Amino acid sequence: MDIRPIKSKRTTEIILEQIKGLIVKGDLCAGDRLLTENELAERFQVSRTSVREALAALSLTGILEIRQGGGIFVKANASNAIIEPLTFILLLEKDKLQNILEVRKALEVEAAGLAAQRRKEEDLAILKDLIEQMEADLPEAKNSEALDLKFHLTLAKATDNPLLDRMMNTVQEIMGQTLQVTRALWMSATAGTTARLFEDHRSIYETIRDQNADLARRLTYEHLRKVELEFSKYKHEEEEE
Repeated sequence: MDIRPIKSKRTTEIILEQIKGLIVKGDLCAGDRLLTENELAERFQVSRTSVREALAALSLTGILEIRQGGGIFVKANASNAIIEPLTFILLLEKDKLQNILEVRKALEVEAAGLAAQRRKEEDLAILKDLIEQMEADLPEAKNSEALDLKFHLTLAKATDNPLLDRMMNTVQEIMGQTLQVTRALWMSATAGTTARLFEDHRSIYETIRDQNADLARRLTYEHLRKVELEFSKYKHEEEEE
């Protein structure tokens, strides 16, 4: 294991970076047990206090698990260390609707393309069932919000990219918290919205089925752009009242 001695005023920060680097390279994997504080201090040639501070920080960010009397382990879901700060940032942006919508668009357009390339038969079966449920739900569209969410999260899963899947789940969760009331008011006030959204989803499903990645990206972009414009317009009208 490549642990280098540290001679710097930024001791704790460098310990953090070295341990994270070992995880990224695969030298430390989920469930692996680290050396003890004493052993790490000796390897790094630093004080135990510096090591303890670094380990505590890595524990707080979800990378390590410190078990009292049992040792220090790499957490199985260490990727939370990436996702959880993203969740916090998005929560801070809750009142900045445009920012969240743009993040969603950036993620979902590429997700649609990857889903078209990588989707499995079970993914298609779920998407097809959701499209049928959306059609049966018209014109009242009482379940449109839940079905819409399931559709986009199924696309994320079909990318076969766990990190993209997690990031889209995070963005969708914040979107749901932020836009639930606005979405309901907008859809009830705008004639034909539910039918247009259904047609958009059906067209996207067909591109995924046909493995047309470029068209999947284009239709998803157009769909989300329309939603973005409508949400922004309606939100602006709400704020002016």
